[in-house]
Amino acid sequence: MNVNTLISLTVNGFAMGMIYALMAMGIILLIRAVGVMNFAQGDLLMMGAFITCWLTIDLELPLYIMVPFSLICFAVLALVFMFTTYWPLRNASYPAATIISTMGASMALKELATLIWGSLPRSMPPLMKNAETGKASVLRIGSVSLQWQYVLTIIVGAILIVLVFILFERLYAGRMMQAAAQDSYAAELLGIPTILTTAATYIIVVILSGVGGYMISPIFMVSNTLGSLQLRSFAGVVLGGFGNIKGAIIGSLFIGLVESYSSIQFSQYKDAVVFLVLIAALLIRPQGLFGERISDKA
Repeated sequence: MNVNTLISLTVNGFAMGMIYALMAMGIILLIRAVGVMNFAQGDLLMMGAFITCWLTIDLELPLYIMVPFSLICFAVLALVFMFTTYWPLRNASYPAATIISTMGASMALKELATLIWGSLPRSMPPLMKNAETGKASVLRIGSVSLQWQYVLTIIVGAILIVLVFILFERLYAGRMMQAAAQDSYAAELLGIPTILTTAATYIIVVILSGVGGYMISPIFMVSNTLGSLQLRSFAGVVLGGFGNIKGAIIGSLFIGLVESYSSIQFSQYKDAVVFLVLIAALLIRPQGLFGERISDKA
């Protein structure tokens, strides 16, 4: 394997890892905010791909109109998702009720996408096209050729990750959201509206997945099977250390690289390679890369 191939595989792996990282961040944010493991995270990515495909191809909206309109659609989807899967069950005596509701939402989102856009996969044009050939534009650095789609995915994913960290670490609004997540009763006494902070968290989660769906749609066909990518994001969450955002991001990037490199010799079995590596890593460090070891209780 030459250096050019290695660089190309690394960029492709980082790009896919960014997609998994965006979903993984959404999973961790919901766990921290409302204590819900969202099994529909991949299907929210799928809906993001379908929505942006609809706005781009069917409505033929220019990018500067499509982007804000898609964000509005993502926010509406987030509120509907929140008020159907979480809010009615937030005080349920059965703790797993909200988790089961996300499983039902996963199936409902697949059927909804099929009902609206049909069962046939759709193709999405690349974000950057060569004016002469009409094909995906290529970035050439010396003798190395990289697809702009993968480079843009890394850039957009990195920007979103930085913005989320700034929100929760630097801004007062992010601290309000964390306070409401840690103790909703105390937050209400302090005048923090928990319904708004919870809704804001859901909106951020869906936007992360929706943008990921938009970035990945030119790489994969847009279909209701895109939700299966959620398994890699779960692997990233577990590998990084459950509940740790930084660990989830690094774990997801590692999963993307393993998946990319394994395609050299095991292209048909790269999923198996990914999860074999995950199992091996957990055998060595069960708490994940950044998780804390939990001592056994007597």
